[in-house]
Amino acid sequence: MAAADMVRELAEFVGSGNVKTGAAALAGYFADPVADTGLVLVRPADEYELAEVADAANAARLPMFSVRREKMEASLASRDGLLLDLARMDGIKEMDRRNLMGHIFAGVTYEQLQKECLKHDCKVLTPANATSRSVLRSYLDRDILNGNAVYRFPNLSIFHAVLSDGRIWVSGSQQMTSEGIADFREDQGPQFSLFFGASEDIFGIPFYGIVYLYPLREIRRVLLFGFDSPEPAAQLAYKLNRDEHCFECITANARYLSVLLAGNAGEAGALREKLPAWITAISLEHHTELVDLWEKYVRADAEAAGATPLDGELTEMMDRKFQEPWYLFDRDYVKGRTSSIQHYDFYSRAPGLLAAVRDAAKSKGYAPEEVGQVMIPVYFGGSCYCESDLYFDPASDDEASRAADIGRTAYTRLLDEGSFVDRPTGEVAGMVFDRACEGYIKVLKTFKNIVDPAGIMNPEQLLEGV
Repeated sequence: MAAADMVRELAEFVGSGNVKTGAAALAGYFADPVADTGLVLVRPADEYELAEVADAANAARLPMFSVRREKMEASLASRDGLLLDLARMDGIKEMDRRNLMGHIFAGVTYEQLQKECLKHDCKVLTPANATSRSVLRSYLDRDILNGNAVYRFPNLSIFHAVLSDGRIWVSGSQQMTSEGIADFREDQGPQFSLFFGASEDIFGIPFYGIVYLYPLREIRRVLLFGFDSPEPAAQLAYKLNRDEHCFECITANARYLSVLLAGNAGEAGALREKLPAWITAISLEHHTELVDLWEKYVRADAEAAGATPLDGELTEMMDRKFQEPWYLFDRDYVKGRTSSIQHYDFYSRAPGLLAAVRDAAKSKGYAPEEVGQVMIPVYFGGSCYCESDLYFDPASDDEASRAADIGRTAYTRLLDEGSFVDRPTGEVAGMVFDRACEGYIKVLKTFKNIVDPAGIMNPEQLLEGV
């Protein structure tokens, strides 16, 4: 059955205004122009409508695709099936200040939750490179967070998901509460199924979860230090994290930081001229006396590393930015599109691996100094998230093709070096899974067959042929 044949039935579940067809109605969901599409957009308001839609799609053996990013890949538009957007499911069920937990649905955005947090004297950790405004989506997809320096993955305790036949999956200890009535359960305490993390929703679509909140501290202070090269900048960040002398921490080059802090290309260019080649930025949060002591230690370590302190308006800009979610698509203002190369490794290897990415860019005719790069510590510097941003004009076939070639070359080198590539998608997913052991792939396929035997939940969105 074609998706268009189900429009009337779907409208009975979610209302006629929440079922849309045609390229014009769906164009906003895709990064590139859509000439035609066989997808039908469905926007359920709650888990009951979502379950009804899934049940009907399962009966018709119709594929279901979930909106997982602000802009989806254009190739998805050519598919026939349902495109499920959970933006209307934006309720905040409970703000549990005592236990520092927010009970939220998938449509809740960072901006929405932050606003609610301030009413309860707490905050939410925000992402450094998110492709969706949804808190639940970002946390399940393991987006790097600016608080990962001191808090471990994941920032999510429990979630609920709808399976391909409309049944509900409940994770963790919530199965033992009145909310835990479900068809599938896990019996491992306050945990959630690792299968669903960064899975591109091939097993089920998460729609509700409990995320961790954090108290607002007595005082907050941001410090910035400039360097001529990445090695001492990274070493300072590593030491500060091992000594537990910071809350948020990034080490970025001038290109990355100027794009992050500016609002347009002109401002980014002007700011870049004022910045040193590399900058380590940190925040300190706690009681006043403790922050004063930490700052003393931090400045001493920075001086020993040969850093140049950066003060004034720049620190104020960085402080404001640390307290906002960072979205990859917000950087599109530079040239129209931003491509991000992401991996994890040890601090000792990170500068060299970032240099390898710049070499890959240079080999394809992209000026290496135009690559925005950042390092972010994970759990007291135990590892390091590395990101390289490429800015290009999507209307130029040459620029788009070059960005893809750079990414392909860079990821090949990173994987050959043994660097860890998390949450891969598209062609990169193929590169990662081609190198994975056969048993691992077999487990993924076996679990897929158990929870989605008809193979209609986001088919081929993670693994080709699955």
